[in-house]
Amino acid sequence: MQSETFDHVVIGSGLAGLTYALRSATRGERVCVLTKGQLTDSNTSWAQGGIAAAVGEADSWELHEQDTMVAGAGINDEDAVRHLVQNAPEAIEWLIQIGAHFDGDGSHLSLGREGGHSRNRIVHHADNTGWEIERAVSEAVRANNLITILPFSFVTQLLIEEGRCIGAVAMVNGVGFRAYLAPNTVLATGGAGKVYQHTTNPNVATADGIALAAEAGCKIENMEFMQFHPTTLYHPQLRSSLISEAVRGAGATLRNHQGRRFMYDYDSRLELAPRDVVARSIHFEMQRLKTWCVYLDTTHLNPEKLRAEFPTINATLLEAGIDFTKDWIPVVPAQHYSCGGVVTDLEGRTSVPGLLAAGEVTCTGVHGGNRLASNSLLEAIVFAMSAADAAESEPKPILRQEPKQAQCVSESDAVRIRHTLQRTMTNNVGIFRTFAGLNEALKSIDQLDAELARLPEAPFSTYARETVHLLTAARYIVEGALARKENVGLHYNADLV
Repeated sequence: MQSETFDHVVIGSGLAGLTYALRSATRGERVCVLTKGQLTDSNTSWAQGGIAAAVGEADSWELHEQDTMVAGAGINDEDAVRHLVQNAPEAIEWLIQIGAHFDGDGSHLSLGREGGHSRNRIVHHADNTGWEIERAVSEAVRANNLITILPFSFVTQLLIEEGRCIGAVAMVNGVGFRAYLAPNTVLATGGAGKVYQHTTNPNVATADGIALAAEAGCKIENMEFMQFHPTTLYHPQLRSSLISEAVRGAGATLRNHQGRRFMYDYDSRLELAPRDVVARSIHFEMQRLKTWCVYLDTTHLNPEKLRAEFPTINATLLEAGIDFTKDWIPVVPAQHYSCGGVVTDLEGRTSVPGLLAAGEVTCTGVHGGNRLASNSLLEAIVFAMSAADAAESEPKPILRQEPKQAQCVSESDAVRIRHTLQRTMTNNVGIFRTFAGLNEALKSIDQLDAELARLPEAPFSTYARETVHLLTAARYIVEGALARKENVGLHYNADLV
């Protein structure tokens, strides 16, 4: 197998991966970015609300830390949270330096508010902050001749020799299998949203990093803490369209089919309670009234300001025939973010030497049982920078063994298996869980794994390999949920009440 050697191999092209690449390139080091889609295919581009940072005059990192701990049900890693919030202003400044544009008057940033935050601290670019950040970071990466970008390159294996990661094998579109070697390999592959039927994640969120890390022997933790965004559009064709938390931060209220503002019944923080609370409250209300959705009411807000602050959401709603200055928005919860993942320390190191990780694929301890709104983009930057700074100057690795090539089943079999898995996870491992449902899900995963092993081998297929990765992640989610014997954060087992 042909190979190429770099100083760093980065797997994934979201904010975490590209931040790491840029930070490493500033030291004159060569970086290879392997991404299975286009450079900008990632969760980063989809982030609407913004990025949290205590940069306002009435704010402090201590308050940001406190809000993060409360949202995470107090089981966060306090050192990781402090590392995050203390480095937040520097992260914002770095983004501005590389060309990101945020709303403000030139001398002061305009700061929004989202659920779980005690202050206005959400730095934003209208309602498409993630897209703006990805644009700025991608342009900086493309302009740096020390960074090689290989799109449509699907990583099938991490190369481990003598207990150390020395790179990765990828199926490169139009080229075939190739090995990419480096003293430092970085997992920045994003989340696992496609484990479920309904998710706000893009199609690339197939738990690739979780599966690769698990095969390499990494520790994986807290996968049972799966965050469901409270408000996604209920619409046959636009089901996964996100209605940003910032809309509730701007004053939107939640109403049931009877027109009643029901959050008074569930939490004193009302619509600005943390996401797990709001998502469960919506679920309870839908069950209580036997309805298929609830409604987000923005009709009492200033229409000109509403359209100016949320142009992307406005356009999506108009496409669905909804004028949010006059109509209530039908919403339901949908899977949104993985709070668990590959365990790392504060400098992005995994339990396998030579392998680092950053972004949603990780379990840094920052989120605890539930992620505080708009901490995800911040975590990606802060911990990717720390990982890049901690990367080791090891000798150039040498590939001593011929890597194995990934086995696949046919795409038709993979489609059937994936859809079965997604139905199982949605029905049994969602916002509410029971021991019976979790055991049913585990039994289904066992059967699907056994079926995969029996099926005949077929030519390589990205879709088929992704399906294997989703099964691996689903097992971690279910086994973690079965092992957790108390309701905390995003994990709610009705049998434990």
